[in-house]
Amino acid sequence: MGAEVDPASGIPKSEIEKPSTVEKYNRLNEQKARSDQLVESLNSEQGQMVLNEIKECLLARVNKLIDDDPECRVLKRLLVGMGIKISLGEKAIDNLMKLVMRKQTQ
Repeated sequence: MGAEVDPASGIPKSEIEKPSTVEKYNRLNEQKARSDQLVESLNSEQGQMVLNEIKECLLARVNKLIDDDPECRVLKRLLVGMGIKISLGEKAIDNLMKLVMRKQTQ
């Protein structure tokens, strides 16, 4: 086994100084500022357009995966046979988008 290395820098961990509390605090503040900026961008009109485009692409891909998978097709037919009409892909993508947006606002 080789020496453990820092995945970000590739430098052996034994050669890396431990970050000080101030450095950790500054890094967390920078991450928080980037996160806040991302949330603000996503809530803009352009951000919503990008999110909708991503949602449509994901929906098309999920529906293709469902339709291409024999087991999913059978399960989908069972639901339709029971009178349950639901767009599985759309429901999954809606839930995913809600999770992403909830995580961004926390």
